[in-house]
Amino acid sequence: MKGTYFSDNAKYEICKVRYTASSFEWFLAGLILASSDAEKISGKVKVSGKAAGRLTNLLNDWKVENTLKDGKVYIDKIPEGVMKRVGSFMAGDLPDEKEFNGHVNSRAFLGGVTIASGHISDPDNTYKVELHLKSEEACKIVFSILSYEGIAPGITRRGGIWCIRFKNGDYVSDFLGMTGADSARLSFENIRIEHEIRKQITREVNCDDGNTRRQAEAGASRYELFEKLLRSERGKELPDELLAAARASIDNPGASIAELGEMMTPPISKSGMNNRLKKLMRIAQDL
Repeated sequence: MKGTYFSDNAKYEICKVRYTASSFEWFLAGLILASSDAEKISGKVKVSGKAAGRLTNLLNDWKVENTLKDGKVYIDKIPEGVMKRVGSFMAGDLPDEKEFNGHVNSRAFLGGVTIASGHISDPDNTYKVELHLKSEEACKIVFSILSYEGIAPGITRRGGIWCIRFKNGDYVSDFLGMTGADSARLSFENIRIEHEIRKQITREVNCDDGNTRRQAEAGASRYELFEKLLRSERGKELPDELLAAARASIDNPGASIAELGEMMTPPISKSGMNNRLKKLMRIAQDL
């Protein structure tokens, strides 16, 4: 499916980020935390598509023993430092922002969480990121780090799974960039621009339709009043320029004021024609 394709491509990019030793530990901590439930820290990461193969390559680059089987990456031995950090998180300890190294480590952590539990919707359909976590503790940690990064998500719970979600287009774009999915972010922004252009065109068309409708309604209203005026004794006393304006308006109910002005002899401006029509309206309404 196209939506899954977009998400898989983003995850593949995240696995290609060049991490430092410190940021890779945080990436791995996010990966493990998002794969574990409240009872047990797990090294079994469910990841599909080409991202699975790229994840095994990344782990191999950092000498982390792993096995790829049936769409799951099994980390055979979780590094001690990562085990300690994840254990602290699972115990409810919030991370120290000083360890984030600005934003380098926190963003690596979110990249790992995305690989293990994330889904990024196809932006052609909707703007949305969801992170599905198996424990409340993991949800609290991820929520805290997203907040640190300036993203304000919502949280729901479905059948024992905690779902962190955000739909704001700016948040989705920022999230793709901060986790290292730069090409996916560029594609996302291109689609966003196309959507905005289509919305603008639709607004302009609706506006034009509205103007045309109002113009026709105004023309119909003038038609009735001016017909009544010309049949009256007062109509026989109209100056030639007002009489010509009234007849042009009656004969051309769909014409704009500017177009009616061009029909005068000699032609007059839109403002001049508007003044004549207002005078006629006042006279007609007084009958």
